[in-house]
Amino acid sequence: MRGKYIMPIVLTVITLVFFLTFNPFTVEPEAEEAGEWIEINQNEVSAEIGEANVELVDLREKELYDEGHIPGAIHIPYDKFQQRYNELSDDNRIILICHTGSMGVDSADFLVNQGFDDVANFGGGMAVWEGPLKTN
Repeated sequence: MRGKYIMPIVLTVITLVFFLTFNPFTVEPEAEEAGEWIEINQNEVSAEIGEANVELVDLREKELYDEGHIPGAIHIPYDKFQQRYNELSDDNRIILICHTGSMGVDSADFLVNQGFDDVANFGGGMAVWEGPLKTN
């Protein structure tokens, strides 16, 4: 008599494990896709200098910014960017500039997640910049 209960118990345990692991009745909420940003090169950055609806943001340390930055670029250091991004207008195109482009990638991802639609990162950054410089 004991043997006739073992098979239903084993099947019940297997079924429970299956449903706990692969619950077919759970509906995953659709993740809201964040917008995207683009990477631009030196020629594209040069074409944007002085445009009224463009904000160039230099993310480098103050000393590097003062030694030479792209004319018109405002200085918001990378380590303060998430606290100061609200100084930027989400109606404008935001171009992020750093030394090699890596801090710009992080900052571009952050801006897009904050709802900014028109964000670009200067790929290669100031390490490849051959255009005009302004010093402080």
